[in-house]
Amino acid sequence: MKITEHVEQLLREGRKPRELIELRFPKSVVTKVYRRLKGEKATLKAKAPEGAAQVETPLPTLPESPETIATIWQKVESMTSDLRRMDSLIQELSEVMTVITAAQEFGNYRRDTCPHQKEGICTLWTWPSQGEIPRDIGEPVAQEDKKAEWRIQPSPLYCVLCPIPFEDRLDDVEAKLLTNPLSGARDITCQSCGSKGLIAAKIKCTKCDHKTYFGWWPKKE
Repeated sequence: MKITEHVEQLLREGRKPRELIELRFPKSVVTKVYRRLKGEKATLKAKAPEGAAQVETPLPTLPESPETIATIWQKVESMTSDLRRMDSLIQELSEVMTVITAAQEFGNYRRDTCPHQKEGICTLWTWPSQGEIPRDIGEPVAQEDKKAEWRIQPSPLYCVLCPIPFEDRLDDVEAKLLTNPLSGARDITCQSCGSKGLIAAKIKCTKCDHKTYFGWWPKKE
């Protein structure tokens, strides 16, 4: 039986609206049903002939007491709150799965383009035994050599976290700096005017011997 029907039954049995509200029935439902019943009663009085006895149609007795109904209603409210929390957890889980999916796709790209991959096997990292390989980083692969080293077919998530591509880029930048004859020259301070980094070096083309200057000049005001 619906909450509205329960409230109507209890009001017809003589319960007061305040009592039902104290029993945790929704106030809006109690007020709505009470006003409707009051309106119906007024309409019946207006239509009934003078002196005629007013007989109300008896309604079946509820199998549950008001206290039991109130307890059931409290459980319904608790279940509703639990469902809301579950919806929130599902939303958070969906966001986590989105991040994991993106990481897997990027990991596949890095694995396919990594210069240290050979036939799907990572050639950088090795382990003396299978038991020393960390879990969930890839499929262990035994090498057919005297050292009996173990390698892995890395998982996409492992390739996402691999720092080697960044270290390779840093090595490239460092190599370029070491081969640059003016590397660190902008740290030089002029002993005459005190300006820093405004220097130029005379260079020439090694093919045609054309000479020019390369460096940094002050901004024109």
